[in-house]
Amino acid sequence: MNLTLGLQSIKPEEVRANMYNVGGYYEFCGFHIEGEYLYKHYEKDAFKNVHAVNSFINYDLKLPRVFHKMSFLLRYDMMTDHSDATNDSETGRLKINDYQRQRLTGGLTFSFSKAFVADIRVNYEKYFYKSGGIPKESERDKFVIEFMTRF
Repeated sequence: MNLTLGLQSIKPEEVRANMYNVGGYYEFCGFHIEGEYLYKHYEKDAFKNVHAVNSFINYDLKLPRVFHKMSFLLRYDMMTDHSDATNDSETGRLKINDYQRQRLTGGLTFSFSKAFVADIRVNYEKYFYKSGGIPKESERDKFVIEFMTRF
């Protein structure tokens, strides 16, 4: 079990943004459950406050051969409209860098058991945007296949 609290303050240009977060996780019987909430406030009401939530559940199934384990995962995250606190060159106001969205991710991870520490992860990510939201190229519905190694 773990609990974290965080505070960060940035001022890239004219406006300061303060970010506060709280998160934690709990592990039991092969399950890992995790959650985090972030609140971002902009000085002088320069932009709407941002709210973000990340939640994650994972279950590890032990395997006897080539793979040490197979992990089943489900993730939900959301964020309201977000600005990195930089001004739009045309309007002089803070601009939206990330539009409000929700994402649901499901997948499997296969962890190798011998020779080296590595995983093969296969996920599907489904995005939901509010009307008028403009998704970045990297933040659209997709299948993701990753090979990860740690050393």
